[in-house]
Amino acid sequence: MSPSNDLEKVLRNHLENDTKRLDRIEAKIDKLSETVVSLARVEEKVIALDKEAVRTNERLDKIDSRLEQVEERAGSNDVTVKVVNKVFWILLASVAAAVAAYIFNVN
Repeated sequence: MSPSNDLEKVLRNHLENDTKRLDRIEAKIDKLSETVVSLARVEEKVIALDKEAVRTNERLDKIDSRLEQVEERAGSNDVTVKVVNKVFWILLASVAAAVAAYIFNVN
């Protein structure tokens, strides 16, 4: 074999090995690119979920505030209902006493 033939084989072998290495590197870069895109999508979803959580917390704060107002009103209404209840029973007892007095005075 001639030296140029041997050199050609070595160069072809080297070129073939380099081509295989470059193919593997390209495949790894493609996987990394896909991973970066996936991470970007996940980050977008996390940001959207975080914004939704903030909105939900704001709505819960408003609901909590309204609930406190309702509790205050219920407390004041409780006092009013108790007074009205007592007045009702006093009036009912007065009417019953007046009816009884009328019945016993008529006979």
